Amino acid sequence: MARLSLKEIYQFYLPNTGKEKARNIVSELKRETRYLLIFPEMGQKEPEEIQIHNYRYIVKGHYKIYYIIFPAYILIGPIWDTRRNPDSLKKLLNSTVL
Repeated sequence: MARLSLKEIYQFYLPNTGKEKARNIVSELKRETRYLLIFPEMGQKEPEEIQIHNYRYIVKGHYKIYYIIFPAYILIGPIWDTRRNPDSLKKLLNSTVL
C-alpha cells in the first residue's frame, strides 16, 4: 500500500514541480519511516471509530504515514494527504487489505 501511495504522490508533484522535487518529497516520506525501527510506538493511534486495523500514524508535512506494528515487523500502510476530505480517510483505512 505504501508503494502505491508514494507512486501517487510522485505523480501528483511531477508535472508541477519536476522530477527532482517530486523525488525529494517521496524520499523525505521514506526517510521518516526509519525512526519506526527504533521507536515503533512513537506514532499516534487513530480512533477506533475511524478504522478497524489498529493503525498508528506519524506526520510528515501534509502527510500522515500509517503503519501497523506486528511482532516481527512493521507494515507501512497508506500515506494520506491531510488536505484531503477527512471522510475519504475512513474509507481508505477500512478498505485497505493487509
